[in-house]
Amino acid sequence: MFLERIRRRAKKQDGFTLIELLVVVIIIGLLAAIAIPAFLGQRDKANDAAAKSLVRNGATAMEAYFAEGNTYAGADAAALGNIEPNIVWTAAAASANNDEVQVSGVAATGYTLTSVSSSGTTYNYVKDTTAAGSTVQRTCAGPGCSGGSW
Repeated sequence: MFLERIRRRAKKQDGFTLIELLVVVIIIGLLAAIAIPAFLGQRDKANDAAAKSLVRNGATAMEAYFAEGNTYAGADAAALGNIEPNIVWTAAAASANNDEVQVSGVAATGYTLTSVSSSGTTYNYVKDTTAAGSTVQRTCAGPGCSGGSW
């Protein structure tokens, strides 16, 4: 009598077969194989966008410095840090991971700003205001760069 009750309960229980479980696992694996590379690419794009944003904000700070004295000369890390304290201004290589922007080539008529994203892409912003006019060049080099400009 006890064994009969156990057999009746076992027959009433529904469950998944091994094949059904394997099919579900295979489908989840295929979806993960498609989604993971797409998400990794988005992370690199976000890092590149952060580096570009730092350089653009740095250019705005340089223009604010120019508005005060009508020259870019003397725009060093301390002066620019007073204008834009959220950026770490350096004279050495800059890393966007640390919110750093490298300032170089500062003269009365121009400057160069550089930041490197964690994906390894280098973003440059070069401004030159000479008697011939004002030019701005935005160039990039590295894995996230296409065409050499941004």
